[in-house]
Amino acid sequence: MPLITNTDKPSAAVSVFLWLMSFEIHLETAMENNHFDCIVIGFGGVGSAALRYAALNGWKVIGIDRFGPAHNHGSSHGQTRVIRKSYFEHPNYVPLLQDAYKMWDELNKRHRTAPEIKELLTQCGVLQIGPAGGSVVSGVLNSAKEHNISVEQFSAEDVHKRLPIINVPEGHVGVFEPDGGFLRVELCVAAMIKQALAAGATIKSGVCIDRWNVDVSGVVRVQSEQGSWSADRMIVCAGAWTSDVLGNLNLPLKLLAKQQHWYQLDRVEQKLVNQFPCFLFEQDDGACFYGTPELDTLGMKVCEHSGGLPIESPHQLDQSIDSEQQARVEGFLDQNFHFTKKRLVHHSMCMYTMTPASHFILDIHPDHSQIAYAAGLSGHGFKFAPVLGKRLVDMLDGEVDPRFDFLRNPKSA
Repeated sequence: MPLITNTDKPSAAVSVFLWLMSFEIHLETAMENNHFDCIVIGFGGVGSAALRYAALNGWKVIGIDRFGPAHNHGSSHGQTRVIRKSYFEHPNYVPLLQDAYKMWDELNKRHRTAPEIKELLTQCGVLQIGPAGGSVVSGVLNSAKEHNISVEQFSAEDVHKRLPIINVPEGHVGVFEPDGGFLRVELCVAAMIKQALAAGATIKSGVCIDRWNVDVSGVVRVQSEQGSWSADRMIVCAGAWTSDVLGNLNLPLKLLAKQQHWYQLDRVEQKLVNQFPCFLFEQDDGACFYGTPELDTLGMKVCEHSGGLPIESPHQLDQSIDSEQQARVEGFLDQNFHFTKKRLVHHSMCMYTMTPASHFILDIHPDHSQIAYAAGLSGHGFKFAPVLGKRLVDMLDGEVDPRFDFLRNPKSA
């Protein structure tokens, strides 16, 4: 059976995006001038959050994106993103995640105005499996201990009793975090943009920034073939296009093309209706694979968090299926899940914008204090979107928060 392409299966957020696009046209027509309190470049995950918080802050703000609210060319698409508190990457992320959970809850309450509207965050739990002394399990336990997060430790036998579909490799153990779960990524972005528009923001899609500068009076001026805008401040959340926008900073960013897969298995345990958790497996060689339970006819989402195909430019992203990445994911499935049949139903490509240490960069432009930016989210940033978006706005308001100091550009720290 042929694969479903990215355009064959519309996301659950399509109707919201169509509404957003009509609102955008209305606002652009009604706009009287092109000067704003703030320009936000890019309104994917973090950019849409920054746009929302800037609008809620009372700023006249415009978001500009080279594609728009509904596209599969960046890093904020693919149905779901895993969210968890006991962060093995670094304990310093945990306080930010605790804030993120509160912010997602507040956002969801504004978004979910009727029972039939899907929730943004589903807490089905996250099961993380790996060698007892590996970076994942030991990192989860260290973060949980330091920040008093509730987790359960499972032996291989415990995992098999609770989830017979999973095969735990010899010498591996599990850690289950009941507060973990997944975010509906497109719906989250749509909700943040919708709430930003309701608070008075403007968005402009299909705009490729040609250049920007700061004039002698300190005003930021952005120019493109589609128009020009000026503002007292600017926030850059350009994702894989960060080096195009902030090339003079020489940020240490590398791009990886990552493939996302959805499989239908002939087992029912992976379905959300049976409360199957999100999962992350660390293998003996350090490779990591993750997945989310089946939500609809697409099946269970399974991806490799490690690996990926290096690309020089986001313009090189190829949406066609990568047989090598598919083979690695199917090898993982065959080794770690019990089933008789599997079928790849859907795939999509996204990009990780990586830093050398895989930590985000969140900072003020060294030459222009009216410009803040987020970059290098390294494949684990979406869950932090509301926290990072709000922090970018607060930074331009002069607010200090030492919890974010570890995310500053190493060159400016």
